[in-house]
Amino acid sequence: MAEDDKGRRSRFETVKAPLIFSFAMGFLAGFVTIITASGGTDNVARVDLGLIAFGIGFIATLLVISMLHLASRDNPEHLSEGSGVNRNSEELYRQQVAKRREEARRKKAEEAAQARRDAGEPEGGDEPTYGRRDDSR
Repeated sequence: MAEDDKGRRSRFETVKAPLIFSFAMGFLAGFVTIITASGGTDNVARVDLGLIAFGIGFIATLLVISMLHLASRDNPEHLSEGSGVNRNSEELYRQQVAKRREEARRKKAEEAAQARRDAGEPEGGDEPTYGRRDDSR
């Protein structure tokens, strides 16, 4: 078993506390079932139904406590670092979208420049080049 950084864990954090609480809830469910299933003091106590209720109450309570315990525990900080599954997918998505937008913008600019060249417009933009030397040739 791996060593814990906190040293010795408290009684509440161990397995004993949930087991004791589940046992108490199962005992309560079994006791109530024995009393109510007998139908009064004149009839025989239904221990079989009490044991069934004890088992169901114990297991259900233990299941709920364990699920709540797992849901409330935070992951260690070292799990969110690194590569692969633990990488920040939102940041990667934003980088990919920015890259695609830049490529689309560059392609659109190249197509517009090609269309201007095909139409015979000057390379420099929309200004006419009257009286100026054309150094691009």
